[in-house]
Amino acid sequence: MSSELSNVLNKKRLKLIIIMMTVIFSIFAIRLLSLGLAGDGNIKTNTLKDRALRGSIISSDGYTISRSIKTYSASFHTQYLDPNKKDFFLRLFSIYTNTPLEELKLKLIDKKGKAKKGWVTLSDNIDAKTAIYLKELKYKLNRFKVFAARGVNKNFYYGLTINQKGESREYPLKEALSPILGYTRSKDNNGYSYIVGFNGIEKFYDKYLNRKKDGLVSGKRDATGYIIHTDSTKYVAKENGYNLILNIDLGLQKNLDYILDIYKNKLGAKDIVVAVMKSSNSKLLAITSSNRYNPLNIKQEQIENLQPKATTYSYEPGSVLKPITYALAINKGLITPDTEFDVNNGKMYIGKFKITDDEPALILDAKNIIIRSSNIGISKIAWKMKGREFSNGLKKFGLGDQKSGIDIGREARGKIYSQRKLRSVVNKATTAYGYGIQATFAQLIKAYNVFNNGGVSYTPRAINYLQNDSGKKFHLTKDYTVLKPISKDSAAIVKSTLIDVVKKGTGRAAQIEGLEIGGKTGTAMIAGKGGYQKRYHCSFFGFANDQYGNKYTIGVLVVEPKYEAHFASQSAVPVFKRVVNALVERDMLKPNLSRQKQAEKEEKKKLKKNLIKQKQQQNVIDLKEKLRRQREQLIKRQKEMIKREKSKKNSNNIKTKTVKKQAEKSLKPDTKVKLVKPPSNQPDLF
Repeated sequence: MSSELSNVLNKKRLKLIIIMMTVIFSIFAIRLLSLGLAGDGNIKTNTLKDRALRGSIISSDGYTISRSIKTYSASFHTQYLDPNKKDFFLRLFSIYTNTPLEELKLKLIDKKGKAKKGWVTLSDNIDAKTAIYLKELKYKLNRFKVFAARGVNKNFYYGLTINQKGESREYPLKEALSPILGYTRSKDNNGYSYIVGFNGIEKFYDKYLNRKKDGLVSGKRDATGYIIHTDSTKYVAKENGYNLILNIDLGLQKNLDYILDIYKNKLGAKDIVVAVMKSSNSKLLAITSSNRYNPLNIKQEQIENLQPKATTYSYEPGSVLKPITYALAINKGLITPDTEFDVNNGKMYIGKFKITDDEPALILDAKNIIIRSSNIGISKIAWKMKGREFSNGLKKFGLGDQKSGIDIGREARGKIYSQRKLRSVVNKATTAYGYGIQATFAQLIKAYNVFNNGGVSYTPRAINYLQNDSGKKFHLTKDYTVLKPISKDSAAIVKSTLIDVVKKGTGRAAQIEGLEIGGKTGTAMIAGKGGYQKRYHCSFFGFANDQYGNKYTIGVLVVEPKYEAHFASQSAVPVFKRVVNALVERDMLKPNLSRQKQAEKEEKKKLKKNLIKQKQQQNVIDLKEKLRRQREQLIKRQKEMIKREKSKKNSNNIKTKTVKKQAEKSLKPDTKVKLVKPPSNQPDLF
């Protein structure tokens, strides 16, 4: 009987356990469903955008010049915040973001002084690092139940919400490559801030830098709004904009920046522009200006520097145009380097118009007209050409109303006389030596490259190639304005003449032993409202080559140096030489020296390195000694302070004791009985 009862009880117990397990499982399943879905049955999935970023700009030696970073906003919904824990939440947020507490409290109040309801944004310019910290803070806040589900929806709530607000542009090296790099501005698109190029390379290549595609993550979300990553979750990978890989060598660029800063101060110039271009393919290895700026901190006085002078500044080039005039006449077969001209002993009149030379001579051949920079001689060479021939020839060199095509932003156009006006002997003469014509720095360096590259020149290029996230390279069309104005033989003749200009003409100060250097100076007065003034543009365009096939075309423009240095031979040429020396120091040019001179050079280089090392070591020793003395002085002061405090304390203690004793003495009763002796003269009573 007892066994039957036991069986019945066991069956009932088993049945009860099964029922309880079923109930627990059902509750668990319902809970999972409530966590998997938002409380609102209509919202079953959540879609998040993984925002793509604008591409970066990177130098040829691997330095990031410009890049985009994500910016975030932090917000919360007042409905889900526990009022009793509001101060706790704000204090933590203040610590994590380094935002003043009072500033945060003000963001919770509207203009009428009432507490805001709904979504409140505490910050909308948070960097990625701070965003990570805030996401950690969110989990801590949830653990302390600072935010919780309230109201109609019992299973879903928003806590501290960190969203990507947009992107901002960073320039880690600040003024490096400005102003050719340009700058950017933010634009709003449905509450998301994205970057667009506004000048320079940033604008020129904007469509490639911004060729991007946002990624997506779509799936069911949990009670806090986060997507639950399951097999059914959908992912679309983002594609950032193309990175631009430059031809520019940052090391060389920074070296030239240093040189220009020195010479701008030394020459008292308004600006100096320099470019170094590989002659064979027109790749720009450096292009810079002494007037630079930080794209993230542009000051009012720097506004005029925002446009790159190399492309947007058009000016009368002066004598640097003479080799081009000379080249056209050589190429036409109108003269040879030995053709002689009467140069009127340095003074010639065309009606009332006077042309003079700095170095008077009676007779000069065409070659020496360039070497000695004769205005009269080059005028007579130009007169051998018809107006149409001269005009078309200049245009073939890329001058006049056309652009160089350089890829660093907006370009100004040059200016030459029309064919009809070039029939005038005066206009033809002034054009021949670079007056009455306007050109940009970019046009001139492209034109001069013809002489060092066998009669051919390509458009100068700052960008080497584009690259996507997966590392695939994209090369743009190499060139769309190839110059072939003269034959290879004519280019060789002009090149030889330019080498002689450096050997024995106005460019003598540019000589460097063991290198092939050629070029032409240009000193041109600047026209003002009342005519030409004593203000000058000084320039030197030329080339530097070595025996190993390294060939560079180099341009220097000095804008308005002080009058004492207004000749190009005193200003532009020394800068040119320092630029070439910088190429030598970086082993981009290798002078052909004798063994003895090479050994002397190496010894000098070694000595220089040792001196720098010794100076650095001495600086470290001096710094240590300075810190030691400072530490000793600090310890001495601390000891003196302690001693003074101790002395002061002892003095106070003595004073206190004295005062205490006096007080005690005055308060202590006199217990001694004093006997008073009667006076001796007191009369008897009886």
